[in-house]
Amino acid sequence: MHRRQWLKATGAAMAVPLLRPFDAQARTEQLIVMTWGGQWGDAMRDNVDAAYTKATGIKVVQDRGASPVERITKLKVSLANPTADLFQLADGLVPLAVKQGVAEKLNRDSPRMPNVRNMIPSFWNDYWVPQIFSVTGIIYNTKLVKTPPTSWADLWRPEFKGRVVLPEISHSIGAYIIPIGALAQGKSPKDEEAGFEMLKKMADLRPIWAKDTDTMMNAMRTEDALIGILYKSQTYTVKGWNTPVEWVYPKEGGIPYTSGTLIAKNTKNLEAAEDYLNVTMDPDVQPFAARIYNYGGTNKDTLARLSPELQERVKFPQDQLDRLVKLDQEFMSDRRAAWVERWNRVVAGS
Repeated sequence: MHRRQWLKATGAAMAVPLLRPFDAQARTEQLIVMTWGGQWGDAMRDNVDAAYTKATGIKVVQDRGASPVERITKLKVSLANPTADLFQLADGLVPLAVKQGVAEKLNRDSPRMPNVRNMIPSFWNDYWVPQIFSVTGIIYNTKLVKTPPTSWADLWRPEFKGRVVLPEISHSIGAYIIPIGALAQGKSPKDEEAGFEMLKKMADLRPIWAKDTDTMMNAMRTEDALIGILYKSQTYTVKGWNTPVEWVYPKEGGIPYTSGTLIAKNTKNLEAAEDYLNVTMDPDVQPFAARIYNYGGTNKDTLARLSPELQERVKFPQDQLDRLVKLDQEFMSDRRAAWVERWNRVVAGS
């Protein structure tokens, strides 16, 4: 072989590996997304997942078999070969996922994530793409509760014994009962001793501990519960079931709630996962959460896609925004293991 021919042949051979990343992306047949089951999982499937598959041809498989904390644990024990490509969490557990090393740091400049870059700036996080938001407050039955609640402290009223619905500690906002208890005493939300003192008093009232949000809503629907903790957004869902309920912004301040998606560390489908994040932030896709759940979307252009009625449902008055209680999620993440152990002892009555 002449030298010129050899260089041409070897040059072509050397060029082949440069195509392999694109070939690998083209061969991605499915993404595994760990998310909540029930109504939220169905809504994600019919809207985000469907839009993603239509755009990319890649099938989305949902893993609904674990609680938010269990998702982090499952990814931790399979870090070298993760069992999922993406996973969904609420804001309170994102610091834990980052500390456990199971979340891939986002490439903010990725050409596959223009919608992510159009996020409302205050929501930006280096490891997480928040998709929806609302505020946690108090829901109550207007027919059976004669004196409407105005404060977090009203959850502890004696007449609600056995009729208060609260999230279990494994729920995304399960640990919130500790800072809420502290707030009910007029203390800092970081005063864990005050919070656990109130948890003991709550346990004596034998509340309904709910493992997921659907259970919380259904307890209000069946009137097994008269009062409870719930996001404003999903109070509209309960109202839609013709249940006589209202939502109250507590005088101590409501607690913001945000939910979104992270990329699993070491995923073999990073580019496909970035495409998926971009779809969760598509302003033409995000409105499903407002239509079904009255959640606001985090893309700056989403609000304009909503009807005037839905815009009013997802927005909050400025005075409420000014009085939001922004929990120290890093602090709570560092204390989580101790809080879970202590919560279990208190609730078990030991």
